[in-house]
Amino acid sequence: MQEIELNSFIEENVVFDSEGGGLQRYNLQSTVKIRDEENKIRVLCVGSSNNKPSTCVLLLGETGAGKTTIVNAFVNFIFGVKFEDNFRIQVKDQIDSSNRKETESQTDYITVYVIYHQEGMVCHHNFIVIDTPGLADTRGMQEQGNVMDRLEMFLTSDFGIDELSCIGLVAKANTNRDFSFQKDILGEIISLLGNEVPEVTNLFATFAVEKPMVDQIVRNAGVQFSNMFELDNGVLYAPHKLSSSIHKRDRGMLSYRWENMIEQYERLFAALVNAPSVNVKLLREKKLLDKSLKILKVQVEDLAKLLTALEMNKKMLSKYELQEAKNREWRQERIVKRKDRLSIEEGFHAHNCPTCDQTCIFPCPPEKENSKAGFIGGIAGALGGSAAGAAAVQTTLNSAAVITRAATSTGFAASVGGWVTRALGGTVAASEIGAIGGVPGILVGGAVGITIGVVTGACCGKFLSQGSCAFPSRGDVCGERGCLHSLSQHIKEGERIREYNDLEVKINNDVKELFDVAVSKKADANVKISIGRQKILAYKKQVAQDTLQMLFHVKKIQEISLTRDPINPQDRLDKLIAEVRLGQPDHIHHAVGIIKLLKKAVAKLSTCKVNQLSDNVNVIMKFLENFQK
Repeated sequence: MQEIELNSFIEENVVFDSEGGGLQRYNLQSTVKIRDEENKIRVLCVGSSNNKPSTCVLLLGETGAGKTTIVNAFVNFIFGVKFEDNFRIQVKDQIDSSNRKETESQTDYITVYVIYHQEGMVCHHNFIVIDTPGLADTRGMQEQGNVMDRLEMFLTSDFGIDELSCIGLVAKANTNRDFSFQKDILGEIISLLGNEVPEVTNLFATFAVEKPMVDQIVRNAGVQFSNMFELDNGVLYAPHKLSSSIHKRDRGMLSYRWENMIEQYERLFAALVNAPSVNVKLLREKKLLDKSLKILKVQVEDLAKLLTALEMNKKMLSKYELQEAKNREWRQERIVKRKDRLSIEEGFHAHNCPTCDQTCIFPCPPEKENSKAGFIGGIAGALGGSAAGAAAVQTTLNSAAVITRAATSTGFAASVGGWVTRALGGTVAASEIGAIGGVPGILVGGAVGITIGVVTGACCGKFLSQGSCAFPSRGDVCGERGCLHSLSQHIKEGERIREYNDLEVKINNDVKELFDVAVSKKADANVKISIGRQKILAYKKQVAQDTLQMLFHVKKIQEISLTRDPINPQDRLDKLIAEVRLGQPDHIHHAVGIIKLLKKAVAKLSTCKVNQLSDNVNVIMKFLENFQK
């Protein structure tokens, strides 16, 4: 029944390829599970997945050693193909390999064949075989380096291979070539997968019709392996249709070789079942842990450099703030008193003191308009009196200080009124009369002013007709605006001297240059500080993520290895501290400080489960956020 089911499975999963020598060749149909074109890796599956354990064989060997033929032999053995059957099963050849030379690898891809167990198969578990590109072909060492890099990437990445049951070192049984290259390759794999590799390494001697000599050659090269299997795979596709003269003898020989081949594969599969396996998943996690620690180291050092740069920019900011404050007084301002001369209305003049350089008496009326003197005096008196009365009202309402402002606000008229009063030499001034108070003051002041103006008009006319100003009765001393000089020394001019306040600005260009540089550099420092803080925050988040990634791999290793080979994340971080101490001196203290904080964060997360780690970025950020703000 099981054989019937297996035959039915074969019929459903193979496609006719070719026929020759009495044998029909069928390509095994597979489903592409993974196809990585960049790294040339593909995973092909045959059958339906199940939860049965798997046996995994990795094939390594030089070009032409027969690795792909071993894969086909595995397939025929697993599916129970017999010598007398007129068909053979094979994996499909890689596309576009027909034009390659025999000295070039016919397999560019690392191809994983996953054959899921079917009832009736020889083995009672899933079988995985990994076919790799040929080593030491004529395309040179660079191509070999690429193959090794891809193989390392494959073994340390999650392509579904968790355990490695066997590393099959494939070599021709009669070869006498130097195996130092294969030794180097195995050395790299040992460094990658660990010291358990020799225990699962087996020598597959292909084309083994006679006693193989390759085992001694391999041992002399220093390559360690556990067992050697003589695989005469040449009989796999031997033709069935032979000439009648040699048919009986050759067929018997081929049948004998087939039985020997099957015996070797039975022995091999028995060894695979009982042999220890290399936990690729554990080794992969260790490799990923080392990689995550390297990444974390780089991120921590970059963060430390940013913190050092931030400190320098802060120092520059302080420096230029002090320079700005020190040179802030590059612009000096002061109020200075200045004087200039203003022209007076035609016909009037002013009396200017040359010693005081000021106008003492202003304005004085025209000297030759006698007929109008009485009228001018009257008007002046009226205006002066009215002004004095108004000043009295303001005195009543406001204060004594406003009296003077109101009295003088009449401008030119008040000045004329004052001149008339001085000319008369009277002791009663219009402002004094107006100061008696209130509305009566306005009436009295106005009346008195008009009366005095009319009376004095004639007097003014008399003085003016004589060509002299009306101030002889004041005596010889001026007394105006603090002037104590003789009136006779004053100069009568058509201009008056005005005194005013002016703003004087003095600029020190050297100090200004220092100030401008400080302002510019301070702005640059502020921009750098702002950008630096943004970068620091981003790097802190990245460091937190990388720390969680490192801790994830530590916990995965602890889960896989259980109590064996325990890994302490604190020890790994201590080792990281020792490594960063060898870095650039200017940021070592920051790097060490960051890692010490990470140790505290990791200790806090020690009880956290693997599937909960990704939710704890903020825990690490709380430790980092206040570090050297």
